[in-house]
Amino acid sequence: MSMQRLNNPSHLPEGVVEGYQQQNYNMAAARVGLDTTNPFDDGTTITIPIGGVVEVNGVMYRITSQWSQTKPNANTAYWIVVVPSADGSTATFALVTRPGVWNSQRQGCYFTNNTQGHNNRRTLNWVSRGNLNNIPPTNMPGDAYSRSTKINRDIISLARGWYFVRLSSGGGGGDGGISSGPWGSIGAGGVAVNRLGAQMIFFADKPFYEVKVGGSGQNGSAGGTAGNANGPRNGGGGGGGSGEESVFDGFSTGMVPPGNGGDGQGGGFGGRNGCHGANGGMSRGGRAGNYFGGGGGGGAGNVYDDGTAEGTQTTTPGGAGGNGGDGGQSQAEGTAGGSCNIFLLGN
Repeated sequence: MSMQRLNNPSHLPEGVVEGYQQQNYNMAAARVGLDTTNPFDDGTTITIPIGGVVEVNGVMYRITSQWSQTKPNANTAYWIVVVPSADGSTATFALVTRPGVWNSQRQGCYFTNNTQGHNNRRTLNWVSRGNLNNIPPTNMPGDAYSRSTKINRDIISLARGWYFVRLSSGGGGGDGGISSGPWGSIGAGGVAVNRLGAQMIFFADKPFYEVKVGGSGQNGSAGGTAGNANGPRNGGGGGGGSGEESVFDGFSTGMVPPGNGGDGQGGGFGGRNGCHGANGGMSRGGRAGNYFGGGGGGGAGNVYDDGTAEGTQTTTPGGAGGNGGDGGQSQAEGTAGGSCNIFLLGN
């Protein structure tokens, strides 16, 4: 037999004793795991106001006076553990930097060893603002979930309990290099290496969660060269592509913007009849779009087209700018990009 019906109390006179006993069974079953406390964190102090009850190891406690404690570190996340008195007649609270382990029979989180000096004690269903103390390293053995390659949608399930999730977006950004010097050197392409990160503490109480891991944008290409008798006209490099966002259950890193294209720099040298040409101006590189880095600008050079001091100044075509990097959206599946790591917390 795996289940037994909890009968309603009888209203018949001969069933008074049995009715009261059945009522006690029903009330005990309904209150297991109960926590109606309402803690709050104002940034420096954690407070539990009067009112509310919490069940601990089958014993019900009612909050009869307000409890407050200054956070030892304002930027750290804290849980609250219930600390019963020696005889169990009263209880108070203390701050801890890890929650207990979820216990399905008790319907609450309990310490299973003497971690932080609280053996077999319950932590409330609440965590303060702040960062996790002693953040786990990336790809720690025993992760609840770990993914470091691009995937548009992954559906996962997690056992009930407290978790820490760390997200990293795909690599992106990186402006293209400009061409420089009187001969207009070639501008290098932008490298898509910038990433955005996000992390969160949460309690898993849903059957499924969605994960998306973003890919990295491609690097931009270097500028091109267009040479002629008056010297080369080189272009600026293209910008790197965008880095896709990584997402866990609607919690996102955001997208890394693509890089801008580098500026082209002109400058002919050696005009006709030995007259030096003038240094050229710059041609601006293309600005970044949503997923593609901007293309580099072509260099435009001014030269004198004859050997006299009164010669006519003209503009000659510049070199081709570099292509913008491809965007993260079109990154091939399996290429290293962002990541999602989820760690089960407890004790």
